[in-house]
Amino acid sequence: MARRHRGALLRVGEVRSSGLVVSYLIGSDDEPPTVVVHASCRAGAGWAELTLPQAAHLVDQLGSLLAQAGDPGEGEHGRQ
Repeated sequence: MARRHRGALLRVGEVRSSGLVVSYLIGSDDEPPTVVVHASCRAGAGWAELTLPQAAHLVDQLGSLLAQAGDPGEGEHGRQ
């Protein structure tokens, strides 16, 4: 069964400077949808197809990294 994009193509970053991440939803009538993530930079490109639980796990990991980073006033070892 042919697969097709579902929804918007979402972009973060700039390909010429630090890199670009593109994500979108893809699916078919016979299989559950997957989230596709493409990442590219000057050194090359890669991609992954994630099941919805895997995509949720990635979101949790990114949220955890943001929480660890804290607000802009915090350094690596807390407020300085």
